[in-house]
Amino acid sequence: MGATTVLCLGGTGSVGRLVVAELTRAGGTARVLTRDPRRARSIADPAVEIAGGDFSDVASVAAALTDVEAVVMTHGAPYGSGDYEAVDYGAVRTLVEALGDRTARVALMTSIGVTGTGTGDDAADLLRWKRRGERLLRASGLPYTIVRPGWFGTGTGDEERVDLRQGDLTEYGPVRRRHVAETLVHALRTPAATGRTVEVFSVDGPPLDDWEAAFASTDPDPLPSTASAFNGAHDRATLPLDQEPAGVLADLRHAAR
Repeated sequence: MGATTVLCLGGTGSVGRLVVAELTRAGGTARVLTRDPRRARSIADPAVEIAGGDFSDVASVAAALTDVEAVVMTHGAPYGSGDYEAVDYGAVRTLVEALGDRTARVALMTSIGVTGTGTGDDAADLLRWKRRGERLLRASGLPYTIVRPGWFGTGTGDEERVDLRQGDLTEYGPVRRRHVAETLVHALRTPAATGRTVEVFSVDGPPLDDWEAAFASTDPDPLPSTASAFNGAHDRATLPLDQEPAGVLADLRHAAR
């Protein structure tokens, strides 16, 4: 990855820390945006850049984007907090606004299950806002890859191979956090990953070593538009745009490049 500087939103979380480590090993510079720089510095490698700020604040994010070529987003509101609109969706909206006319390659982590049909409970609310964040990123015209992890901590821990899927059809499947971090980082430097949405799982088998082929074996997302509902490849036609909140529709129009 050379001297690339990558901004990490959510870089102090369980997956984010692995992303930062993976970027550092790959020879890049990881810059972590955090509200608690002292804590971040205490757990980060000395080579990691720490930027104080909040990803809900456009000015903070814009400042942290200085000389940045790519962004990895592993942020997320704690389950049960009810802050999904402000955090899971809001960080994407802030990033798009902070970039303005600039461009950066973006790897966004969301979740499997975002195209589900559940309503009325906290999990469904969380997944809806994650999906809205995906749609906003697609609408922005930025070069992106969206990564939907399976279930953390549910496998044997011995699975060594990354398995990429599409369509959000797997309701349950284990994934190692390390594999999610690897997928996000490889997405930044793999041309075939651009404009794609994938689910990632961990399976038995040898480690994946040809990421270009793995991403190329998946389908690109449809061109972002109201006709495609800004969905990923093979996504179910749930969460119709004509039933979305007015503010979400306004954000989609504003983000379009």
